[in-house]
Amino acid sequence: MPPTTPKALGRVLRRFKRDRKGSTAVEFALVLVPFLLLTVGTLEIALIHLSRSALTVAVEDTSRQIKTGEGACLTATDFIADFCTNLAFSTGNCSNNTKVVVQELADFNSTPTSINDDFDDIVSDVDNGTSDSIMALQVFHRWEVIVPLLDNALGGDDGELILVSNLAFRNEPFGSSNGCVSPPSP
Repeated sequence: MPPTTPKALGRVLRRFKRDRKGSTAVEFALVLVPFLLLTVGTLEIALIHLSRSALTVAVEDTSRQIKTGEGACLTATDFIADFCTNLAFSTGNCSNNTKVVVQELADFNSTPTSINDDFDDIVSDVDNGTSDSIMALQVFHRWEVIVPLLDNALGGDDGELILVSNLAFRNEPFGSSNGCVSPPSP
């Protein structure tokens, strides 16, 4: 039965204050949540930086087809499929979480057409250019954040970040052949 008088309640509280059994468990419980958030957050930031690096490598490897004229008929869907094959790892479905925009520029001082900030509004489009064309390649990859507190801190929103890789290059002088192979006639 719980103490009913103020004097009895005071005795119980004093006894509770002196008793040190279980204080380690209480302290551990108070420290555990921030410690786990910090640890998992650190791991997530490391994964994001690793993913950005892998994204850059995959973009460089996949863009080689455009640079050499080998992929003159490469569509946005084909580029994304090749990119996802070259990407070391990602979260979620790579092809659904990736958009690509390849544009031909007049010169290296030209600015590519601006892209909408909303990932869902970006339309994938590949213009492979011609021999010696100056090209701008932009790849957008949606990263699903594991620790929800980090998305706003890292510039994301709604539990996701958009990782972007940009590459400007000049196509190699691959001649007048566009590299496309026409399908056989039926």
